[in-house]
Amino acid sequence: MSRITYYEDLKRLARQKRAEYRVNTTAFGLLELRSIYKQEGIRIDHWPLPRKVKALYMCEDGDCSVALQATLPNEPKLFALLHELKHHYRDRAALGAGVIHCGDYDANELIEKGAEVFAAEFIYPEAEFAEFLKNLGVIVRQASDIVEIKRNCKAKVSYHFIRKRLERLGHITAGQFDGVQFQKLEYRIYGVPFYRRRR
Repeated sequence: MSRITYYEDLKRLARQKRAEYRVNTTAFGLLELRSIYKQEGIRIDHWPLPRKVKALYMCEDGDCSVALQATLPNEPKLFALLHELKHHYRDRAALGAGVIHCGDYDANELIEKGAEVFAAEFIYPEAEFAEFLKNLGVIVRQASDIVEIKRNCKAKVSYHFIRKRLERLGHITAGQFDGVQFQKLEYRIYGVPFYRRRR
């Protein structure tokens, strides 16, 4: 199976599971994902994982769980949990048989990137994002345009997610806004939200 075919298959799986669980992009967050995990029989455990490891899927004798970095912000946490859900759907047998070794990204690059593709499509399907962008009418010329897209975005996604999706759709080039601290830029443009201000 080619890389493109593999990724497209995972995108189809993500859309199929979204339909199965009646996922509404606007309303989908950690609470809804925890409900999916419960129905799939996967336990979420908070562990002090190494800094570079956001989450880790494990399944032995039908006892499936995901170790999760408790300190992750909500948007990366949502993405990480969906990334691990792909491993539950597609990689469980290989993990159990020792064919795939957790934590070895380089050796499992296709599988890991596939999990990212699955997670991205589950959170915010590419076609739905493209339609949103078209309706928004923003042409990305500068970093503040990405802030505008994020503020109007109906899905719970990070600036990193939006940049990757814009790259994928050809609206920006790879690395075009490297080094931009988008959250700080948003605060500079719109001010710090009340709930984030120190008393």
